[in-house]
Amino acid sequence: MTPTQIKTNGDCLDKLIKRLEKQIGQKEANKLKETAIEIVQNCVKIYSENFGNGDVGENSTGLVSQPYKGQDPIPNGTTGLIYGRVQSGKTNTTIATLALAHENNFRCFIILTSDNTWLGKQTANRFNNQVQGGPVFFDWEAWKKDPDSFAETKVVPYIKDTGVVLVSTKNGHHLDNLLKVLKVAKVRGVPTLIFDDEADNASLNTNESKQAKKGKDAIDDSKIFETIGKIRQEVANHIYIQITATPQSLLLQSLPHPCKPKFCAALPEPGDSYMGGELFFAENSKYCCIVDAEEINQLKKQKGAINPGNKWIIPEGLRLALCCFFLGSTYKMLSSGKEDEKYSFLAHVCYKQDIHSVLEKVISQFVINLDQAIREKSSDTENKQAQKWLEQAYNELKKTADNLPPITELIDALKIQLRHAIPKIINANNPEKEPNYNPGMNILIGGNRLGRGVTIDGLMVTYYGRDAKQKVIDTVHQHARMYGYRSQLKDVTRLFLAEHILESFRSIHEADEAVRQGIGDDIHNIKLQPVWIGGNLKATRSNVLDPSVINVLKPGKLIFPENPAYKREEIEDNFKELETLLITYQDDEEYAEVNIDCIIKIISHTQSYYVSSEEWESKRIIKALTDMKSKGLTKARLNVRRGKKNNKQGLDMPRKDPFKWGGFGFGSGNWSIQAKKEYPDVPTLIICYQKGEKTTGWDDHPIYLPMLVLPKQKFVLMFNYHEDE
Repeated sequence: MTPTQIKTNGDCLDKLIKRLEKQIGQKEANKLKETAIEIVQNCVKIYSENFGNGDVGENSTGLVSQPYKGQDPIPNGTTGLIYGRVQSGKTNTTIATLALAHENNFRCFIILTSDNTWLGKQTANRFNNQVQGGPVFFDWEAWKKDPDSFAETKVVPYIKDTGVVLVSTKNGHHLDNLLKVLKVAKVRGVPTLIFDDEADNASLNTNESKQAKKGKDAIDDSKIFETIGKIRQEVANHIYIQITATPQSLLLQSLPHPCKPKFCAALPEPGDSYMGGELFFAENSKYCCIVDAEEINQLKKQKGAINPGNKWIIPEGLRLALCCFFLGSTYKMLSSGKEDEKYSFLAHVCYKQDIHSVLEKVISQFVINLDQAIREKSSDTENKQAQKWLEQAYNELKKTADNLPPITELIDALKIQLRHAIPKIINANNPEKEPNYNPGMNILIGGNRLGRGVTIDGLMVTYYGRDAKQKVIDTVHQHARMYGYRSQLKDVTRLFLAEHILESFRSIHEADEAVRQGIGDDIHNIKLQPVWIGGNLKATRSNVLDPSVINVLKPGKLIFPENPAYKREEIEDNFKELETLLITYQDDEEYAEVNIDCIIKIISHTQSYYVSSEEWESKRIIKALTDMKSKGLTKARLNVRRGKKNNKQGLDMPRKDPFKWGGFGFGSGNWSIQAKKEYPDVPTLIICYQKGEKTTGWDDHPIYLPMLVLPKQKFVLMFNYHEDE
C-alpha cells in the first residue's frame, strides 16, 4: 500500500515555526518541524490503513468517509508513542505536530494533560498562544457548566471548518463532560487526533493487576482509563498518541491492550543545548557531587526535636550545595546584566510534608547565619568559617566554570543578594500551587508537586535525596528535574546526591538509552520491544500490569522452549536448513566463537509453541539478542551436542510435557554450567540434536532443540506476552 502523501507546509505551521525561531532559534525550530513531519506522516499512514484513504493527508476532505465498524470497541493499531526525553520540550513537539496535522485535515484535536490544574492551564495557554490561524482552542473550564450548550454553540460551528482543540485535565469529572461534548457535537464525523501527555501516568488501568487475579467481572476498570476508552470509542476514526519520556508501563501492557503502543510516531532528539543523563551520569561527571548517605537521615532526625534558639544542624553536603548556588547565581547575575533573571535551587529529599518543614527551617537558619557572617555581623570565628565554606564552593565551581570572577568580588555582591534568598515550600499545604519566582535567587523545597511535568525556572543546583527501598524506573526518572535546556547555566550547574542514588540514576539512564536504541533500530516493531531494567530496579508500578502476560529474562540464566514443535511435517523444512547451518560444528565439547547474528539465524529456524508463563518465545528471544547486539555485544558461543556416547547419532532424551524437563533442559546440566563459567559475558546457544524416535515420544524425525545461556550482564529484560502472538 502506497503511503498517503502529506502536506509539509501551510499558514498555520509556517506562522508557528516563525514564532518558534524567535524563541529557540532557527536550527531548533527546523528540527521541530522535521519531527512534526515524521509524526504526521506516521499518523496519516496508520489512519489510512485503518479507515481508508482520502480523509486526511494531502488533497483530503477532513471528513470521515468510512465510519469504523470493527469488532473491537477501540480500533486496534491506532495507538502510537512519542518517546521524548525528560524536560526536552515535548510540548513544543506536540504543538508543531498539531499545527501540521491541521494542515492535513485532522479536524478534532483532544489534548489530555495531567490532573493538576495549574499544569493543565499552563499547557492549554501554551497551545493557544503558539498556534495562530488554525483551529479554535477551548479548555475544560469552557464546557464544565453546560457541556451540551457548549457543544452546540462553540464546537458545531467550527468542527468541520477550522477544526477544534479541546484541552482537558485527566480528571474524572472533566473527562465525563468532554465525552458529553463529543457526543452532542457528533465529532465522530471528522478525523480526530488525541494527544495524551504523560500517558503512562494517569491513563492506565490501575486495577489491571487486581483484575488479573479476580477477573474483570469482579473488579471494574479504573475511572480515568474507562472514560478515556469511552472517548476513543466515541471518536472511533482517530489516532491516539501517547507522549512520555518513561514508557515502561506502556510497553509492558499485553499486546492487544488499547494502551499498548502499536507504532512509534517519533523518537525526537533534543537540541544541542539540552542537558540530560549523559551530562550528569557519565563516569566521573564534574556536574555531580557525592554527599554522605546519612545526610538525609540527619535532616529527618531533627523533625519534632526540641530546638531552643533555632540551632538547626545543616549537613555538610547540603551546605556545600547551597554555597555553590549562592556563588553560581551571583556570578550569573553579574555577568548577564539582567536584573529580572531567575535562578533556582531545588531540594527534593522526601514526599513527607513535615520533612519539608524541617528542611525549610534548616536552610532558612543557614541563610541568616551566612548572611550575617559575610557582612561581619557575627563572631570572628563564624566569619572565618563562612569564608572557608564559600571558598570550598568556589573551588568546586572552578572545575567547570572558567570565567569566575575573584571570590572577593562574588562575596561583595552576595552581601546584597543573600538576605532575599528565602526558601519556599511547594506542596499540597501551600496555597500557591505553583512556584512563585522572584528575580534573583529562589530556593524551592518540595516533593511530589515538584515531580512529573514541572519545569523549574533557571534550575542551577539540585539537592536530591528521595530514596525508596524499591526504586521504580519510570517514577524516579521523572524526578530528573535537573534535565533541560539551560546551556547558559551549564558551567555552574550541579547535582548533589548520595552515591547509591547516583548509581540508581545511572542504571536508569543506561536502561532508558537501551530501550531507545532498540526502538530506533526497529521503529515499526514496537510491540515486541523489551524493557531494560537494572537488577535492583522495578520497571514500573505493578498495579497497572497484568502479571500473567509479563516475563523476565534474567542475566546468566539458562532458558529453552517448554513445548517444542516435533511433528515431521512441521519441522522437516527447518531441519534441513539447520543441518546446513550446523554441519561444520561436529565436536560436542567445542564452544565455538560466532557472531551473535549466527545464533539469531539458528534460533529463527527452531519452532515451538508458547506456553503461558514460560520465558522462551523465539520472536522475543531474537528481539532480545538483537537489542544486546545494538548495545555492542556482537560475539556469542555455539555448542552443538550430537551425542558423544552414541557416536554422534543423536541424543536419546524422551519428549516431556511443558515444565517437566527439569532445570537443565534437553541434556546434561554440565553443558550450561560450563558455558556460565567459561563464557559469562556472551550468550551461548547449546543445540541438542535428538534422534526423535517415536518410542521416546517424538515423531520418528530427528530434531534440533535450542537452549540459550543468557550473558551475565548488568540489565534484566522484561517482555509482554500474549498467547495469540
